[in-house]
Amino acid sequence: MSLTIAGVDVLQIVKVIVALLATYIVARVVSKILEKVFEKTPFPEQIERGIVRASKYVVYSIGFFTIISLLGVDLTSLLVGLGAFSIAISFATSTIVQNFVSGILVIGDRAFMVGDQIRVQSFEGRVVKIGVRTRSSKPTRATWSSSRTPSSSPTP
Repeated sequence: MSLTIAGVDVLQIVKVIVALLATYIVARVVSKILEKVFEKTPFPEQIERGIVRASKYVVYSIGFFTIISLLGVDLTSLLVGLGAFSIAISFATSTIVQNFVSGILVIGDRAFMVGDQIRVQSFEGRVVKIGVRTRSSKPTRATWSSSRTPSSSPTP
């Protein structure tokens, strides 16, 4: 059964609109639930926001693929292509991912705090800012300019 007006399948449009609304509602509910859970945990706020944002992206991605499927597109070849593409991207960005994970561990472990004096190999500085991927240091020696050091850099 199909209701067509001016060559447009109205039932299909209604399904897409319902899927869009459901995706939006599920993303909001998931983010609210995670925010409530994180109120009771000692995670740094930066990590909590990242997890909430990532969960929204996952829900929106599932909603996108659901809508594409509702429009009659076969997702098999698309998903196989995305899988191969993600493997290539993972190899290309392995250093970035390593720095990101190290940054989460630095923030979570609170190994460094803003204002700490640190030494990386032969460079010394004071921690000015800590981000997920980098920490910014202000030099304490005249020979070292301000820099952003990847979070995975070794520190004694």
